[in-house]
Amino acid sequence: MTISPRRIAKLAPAIVLVALALPSSAFGQASRTWVSGVGDDANPCSRTAPCKTFAGAISKTAGAGEINCLDPGGFGGVTITKSITIKCQYTEGGVLVSGTNAIVVNAAATDKVTLRGLDINGLNTGLNGVRILQARDVRILDSEIYGFTRDGVDMEPSNAPSKLGVYNTHIHDNTGVGVMVAPTTTGQAKATLKNNIIEDNACAVTAAQFGPDPAFNFASNCGVLGSNGTNGNAKVNILHNLLTDSSIVGVLSRGNNSIARIGDNEILNNTLGLSALDSGHIETWQDNFFGGNAANGFSTANAVKA
Repeated sequence: MTISPRRIAKLAPAIVLVALALPSSAFGQASRTWVSGVGDDANPCSRTAPCKTFAGAISKTAGAGEINCLDPGGFGGVTITKSITIKCQYTEGGVLVSGTNAIVVNAAATDKVTLRGLDINGLNTGLNGVRILQARDVRILDSEIYGFTRDGVDMEPSNAPSKLGVYNTHIHDNTGVGVMVAPTTTGQAKATLKNNIIEDNACAVTAAQFGPDPAFNFASNCGVLGSNGTNGNAKVNILHNLLTDSSIVGVLSRGNNSIARIGDNEILNNTLGLSALDSGHIETWQDNFFGGNAANGFSTANAVKA
């Protein structure tokens, strides 16, 4: 049957209205999605029909899109494989896991990931709070990470370059390292830590060109290998932080390709404040405050001031 041009003209407005009424999921992923404590992952993750978990929402969120928390809830662990932002700073964005990693970032080498306003709890059985295997840029802001048997933030990128920023975050009571930066043989990692409280971990911050000890023996050199390990490139800028109550060391730099630059930090009540092993570098601006450590340790050079 042939439809006349006049008939098509009459039907066109109705077709447009139907198209507008369809949810974004009918055409593809949404640029902004929502999760709720009373949501359902069968929903399209819209504001009026939110999802239940981050894992449910991420599959319905377009690359470079954003997931927001509509109200308080526990939204579960998630593996991130694309550029994404998860922001919950105005409510409780809970991630509660047991026996596994909470958030794994394994995206393209060009992808950027932002995590803001999350409460990440490992229940003293979880592995790592945030584990970064590959991404161009990862930012963690205004969050709390605690109760993991390995690291609060574990950065082991295989790509070069890879950047990490951790700001205004409380990382505490992890068996391993607060922030571990230990790229693989092919990796190059640069991290900046600013205005954080990192306390009651085996080590507060570690920069290592050698990979983690497979046995995860954090009582020995913060759980990183010696010179028989991998040979990545690690640089960490540590500025305006409180690094306290580490049972092993506050700041460890291990290997010639590892540099920890410290400035305006309070390094308190650690078994050892600073440690540089296997020709590791610790550069200081000499405006750090040391107190209550069994031993303060030593920097290896003064950082250059412009």
